[in-house]
Amino acid sequence: MNRFLLLLLVIGFVGCHPDSIQNDSVSAISGTDRMVAILDSLYENGNPEHHYHWNNKLAALWESRINQGTPQQQINAWYEYCKQSLYAGNSQVTINQLEGYFEQKKLPYEEIIDQSNVQMFELLGLAYLRLGEQDNCLNNHSIESCILPLQGGGIHTLTNGSKKAIEVFTLIQNTFPSDRTKWLLNVAHMTLGTHPSGLSSSNLIAFPSTELKQSNFLAFEDIGMSLGVAVHGLSGGCITEDFNNDGWVDIFATSYGMQDQVKLFLNDTKGGFNDYTNSSGLGGIVSGLNCVQGDYNNDGLEDILILRGGWLDQGGNQPNSLLKNLGNGQFEDVTFSSGLYSLHPTQTATWLDYDLDGDLDLFVGNEGKRKQTHYCELFKNNGDETFTEVANQVGLGSINAFVKGVTSGDIDNDGLPDLFISVLGGKNLLFHNQNGQFKNIASTAGVEAPFFSFPTWFFDVNQDGLQDLFVCSYDVRNLDYIAEDYVKELSGLGSKSDRVKLYINNGDLSFIDQSTAYGIDKPIYGMGANFGDLDNDGYLDILIGTGAPDYSTIVPNRVFRNMNGKRFEEVTGSGRFGNIQKGHGIGLADFNHNGYQEVYMVLGGALEGDTYHNALYVNPYSNNNWIVIDLTGTSANRSAIGTRLVLELASGKKLYRTVSSGGSFGASSLQQEIGLGKDSLISSIHLNWPSGKQQVLRTIKANQYIQITEGENFETLGSEAVSFQTQHKHIH
Repeated sequence: MNRFLLLLLVIGFVGCHPDSIQNDSVSAISGTDRMVAILDSLYENGNPEHHYHWNNKLAALWESRINQGTPQQQINAWYEYCKQSLYAGNSQVTINQLEGYFEQKKLPYEEIIDQSNVQMFELLGLAYLRLGEQDNCLNNHSIESCILPLQGGGIHTLTNGSKKAIEVFTLIQNTFPSDRTKWLLNVAHMTLGTHPSGLSSSNLIAFPSTELKQSNFLAFEDIGMSLGVAVHGLSGGCITEDFNNDGWVDIFATSYGMQDQVKLFLNDTKGGFNDYTNSSGLGGIVSGLNCVQGDYNNDGLEDILILRGGWLDQGGNQPNSLLKNLGNGQFEDVTFSSGLYSLHPTQTATWLDYDLDGDLDLFVGNEGKRKQTHYCELFKNNGDETFTEVANQVGLGSINAFVKGVTSGDIDNDGLPDLFISVLGGKNLLFHNQNGQFKNIASTAGVEAPFFSFPTWFFDVNQDGLQDLFVCSYDVRNLDYIAEDYVKELSGLGSKSDRVKLYINNGDLSFIDQSTAYGIDKPIYGMGANFGDLDNDGYLDILIGTGAPDYSTIVPNRVFRNMNGKRFEEVTGSGRFGNIQKGHGIGLADFNHNGYQEVYMVLGGALEGDTYHNALYVNPYSNNNWIVIDLTGTSANRSAIGTRLVLELASGKKLYRTVSSGGSFGASSLQQEIGLGKDSLISSIHLNWPSGKQQVLRTIKANQYIQITEGENFETLGSEAVSFQTQHKHIH
């Protein structure tokens, strides 16, 4: 059916507001087509003033108001037009408008700048800096673009944007000095290769510091462009998972723009990927700030949940999408038939079998307590491909908070998955699962901080068999001053902003804050984040994507290596992860069967013009042993989510893992990719399945792929490594 006619048909049934849909009113239309029509309608009929990222529409709106009202109202409207034009990606339009305004004064800029117009000069500097990024990092992209410390292909060859930005930022810094402007001035010099020589001692920031550049950590290289998976888009989510059951991990990615097509790349098993989006049945399924996988119907195929409406408040009443995996790279939107259709702003959810009946349930953390009330939702899986919302029945009702992260894990090893909820601007919540009923124990457990929280997860930091808790800070009070906080950190100065929390599990339903002891007590503005073992030493490392919507918030994404479970060491610089483009969804997986995890990261901001290319960082390590375990539940959920593994190595060392997709913003493969260090033999693997069944397997050699089905012996799978293809592929 023609999509335009379909849109008219659906709107004819439901009016302009999708909340009036009844499941039987358009039953003749497929679930995918119905979702496509609703998403089209939301964009066509939405109010730009409720969507801060509809910047082209907002620029047009403010331009229409320039000649209306008092002179002050007119200048305010013109300034908003300039700002929205920049946010829309029209850097040159903003430059022309501001330069034209200043030239009317017929005076040197040094005599024009004052407190009343310094914001205009800041906007002009940002426009020039962004123009430099567009000319070089986007239009002439290299594998070194925007990665600090800048070197090689990261140095701009088209220099006008950065040169002009330096002129403007130097003027501002000399007149109204601030750490934020100082950082932007330093970045502009880095892009030209004139850092530190081109800066005065008073404006110089020593970068990279020794903390950011460890000499004994190997450099990862971004090969996303050459593999054809460097999607050019905005902030979004990603999933690294084997969607077609061929034994090789694929990539699914979303982008925040409400017309941005989701993307599916299937692994070609030869060191590359094929774009399957057009043939997957996903055409017209757009947008989504995050996504997470789980086999909701236990058919052996991992399904996908897309989350929408995050940050948008009144504009965020958007449906999520449940994409049923039909096999062979085919998907169908079953949101309506499954009973998951609702309209709330969200970007976070977790799959868990809370009642241990063998079917994956779904908790969705909605963004409430702004202009609208949005309670969180728990959808119980009915076992027949439908869900029932039961939050009130199990003690999770009336959670009306600005929820930004949710994660599930078993904090007391009783076999029942517990639930942690990260709140932005409120106390965090930890719900202990008491035989299917939940009780908030965050206060007595000591995990209510930070007050401004975002990504979060459970993992075993110190390999003692207890799930620890990571909670990333995101202090919205200082979002426009992220650069200032970063400069203070580099300079060893204190900051009042909320900081990352690492809580170590005491084993008695309480945790102890060990952020300082582990060297992670930092004001990191994390958005996307996840964990994995980058060097296969057996200990789990931390990866964080940083930033905020404002164009001034360009600070490096950050990576911290776990040092034997005792502390973290930052390896952002030496690992070549320090991209200053905004970082979002992060997924880790062994894409080429060599036993080492690559990193797929969604890069790009929230504003319409703040686009960038996603990255795939290839792992350079090869010196440690490993095991990759694909788990299949039978009585337990088929995805084996929540299964606890204990690996006893021949050396006597024990490693602990719990099956999950990792962080709450970005999803890693559910297969367990475990570094063994120098151990070449696993004496035993103890498995505690969510069904309650326990299983022990003995004498497994390292460096192989194995399949473990609940209750059966392991099966060795083919695991011959392939080299990544490196030919250039153009991405649209």
